[in-house]
Amino acid sequence: MKTALALCAALPLVLSGCVVFKNQPKSGDSAFKQVLPARLPDFSDSQDRTGLIESAENSLSYLSQAKETLYTVGDVKVTPALLAASLKEFIKIAKEAKTQGEFAAGIAEKFDVYRSLGSDGNGKVVFTSYYEPVFKASKVKTSEYKYPLYRRPTDLIDVDLEDFNPEKYKGEQLSGKVEDSKLVPYFPRSKIDLEKLLEGKGLELAWLRDRFDVMDLHIEGSARLEFTDGTTMRASYAGTNSLQFRGPFTTLINSGVISKDEATAERIRKYVIDHPEIEDWVLSTNPRYTFFKLDRITDPRIGPIGTYGGPLVGGRSLAVDPKHVPLGAIAFVDVPLPRLDSAGKLLAIAGTGRFAICQDTGGAIKGPGRVDYYAGTGDHAGNFAGRVKNSGSLYLLLLKLPEY
Repeated sequence: MKTALALCAALPLVLSGCVVFKNQPKSGDSAFKQVLPARLPDFSDSQDRTGLIESAENSLSYLSQAKETLYTVGDVKVTPALLAASLKEFIKIAKEAKTQGEFAAGIAEKFDVYRSLGSDGNGKVVFTSYYEPVFKASKVKTSEYKYPLYRRPTDLIDVDLEDFNPEKYKGEQLSGKVEDSKLVPYFPRSKIDLEKLLEGKGLELAWLRDRFDVMDLHIEGSARLEFTDGTTMRASYAGTNSLQFRGPFTTLINSGVISKDEATAERIRKYVIDHPEIEDWVLSTNPRYTFFKLDRITDPRIGPIGTYGGPLVGGRSLAVDPKHVPLGAIAFVDVPLPRLDSAGKLLAIAGTGRFAICQDTGGAIKGPGRVDYYAGTGDHAGNFAGRVKNSGSLYLLLLKLPEY
């Protein structure tokens, strides 16, 4: 960090009170490469821009309080203030452009564009999708509602590894518990759900009817709970045990139970329900465990809270690996996505261009070649999200720097 700041002082470029600098990184420092003007994507995005503007404005407050971390994007070292300046110009163009053509032209004029090199350098990024489910729930255990959601245990400790070595551990955290003055891994899923080590400790927040619903909620990270007393609350992410994530898709595909082509959320759910004898096995193969808190829902239109600290917007928020992609960055994705009818039936999978803001993270979203697309709330969003696992392109947009 000291070396980076020294270089920054030597080559100042003042932008809205922020210092940024260009610097040729060492090989492998950046997961992005600048796109020449003649090879820019066409920036086609036919979706209404209201949600996009809302999402971008939400990230401005996050960036105003973000750590002064330097991210390498292409050959540029980027500060949160440059990301904020980029968002302000992006919002201005989005509000003023009268047509899609004007919007795309404004972006091409004002921004430098960087394409992700992907995990293996070929530019291909794997896109999945997640959503906020809606589940029936009870505030007490009954014969119908018998599967618990747990609040965060008091002995679960988070460690921000970036505080120890910002260059090596950017965006990385671990969680565990202290035993004999050492931080050790917290209990895995098999100990919590099968051996019930947390049962009776007053940690139960709510009870669901279906084990698969609990598993789904742990994967998605949040849900709206419709309680039997008529109230609705949001089960929000409150932490994990930081152990390796292994989803039911991977478990059943690798075991040969279902093929990769069959692996939709509905197919997985049906198989587990039809074969209750494998539930314990499917659960135990995923050691990652998520803990929750309950929040009031003051406005049903507002989505769950992302890692950046503000609400996610369906179709306009992305989960990324913050070690490679800065939260608050403007993205453009070009990827085949499902097209559904009003009943949630799949009509086609077609190429889609979409602007979005990087606002969230995920246990399975690691490396520059993985992106999770937030689809929204409810069954329709779930039908969409369960069908997304395609390769596409990810671009980041940075405001062009002034000459010096």
